[in-house]
Amino acid sequence: MDIISVEQTNRLLWLGRYTERVYTTLRLYSNSFDMMIDEITDSYAEFCNMIDIPDVYGSKERFQEKYPFDENNPDSIASNMNRAYDNAIVLREEIGSETLSYIQLAIYEMNRARVRLL
Repeated sequence: MDIISVEQTNRLLWLGRYTERVYTTLRLYSNSFDMMIDEITDSYAEFCNMIDIPDVYGSKERFQEKYPFDENNPDSIASNMNRAYDNAIVLREEIGSETLSYIQLAIYEMNRARVRLL
């Protein structure tokens, strides 16, 4: 095992944090999304409160469109996945091409889901 720099260690930490954030958020979002589809009231604000993000959406429909896919929103799932990818690119030698390809595949699938939704 090679010695890695402090900078690479920091990037590994953030890669882990971003991927865990995406995984956890997707799990919570999936459960909440099912409830949002079936209800009349807008519980998306409760979701925002639960995960401690600002409610900048204004409606359930806008939330369902923007929260998962808006790369310009630092709280969105897509922006967190992109930040994980940015760290993974720099860490390619440490994490290997296979791991990097899984992160890239996740981004491709997010893009496909966005196209299907819009």
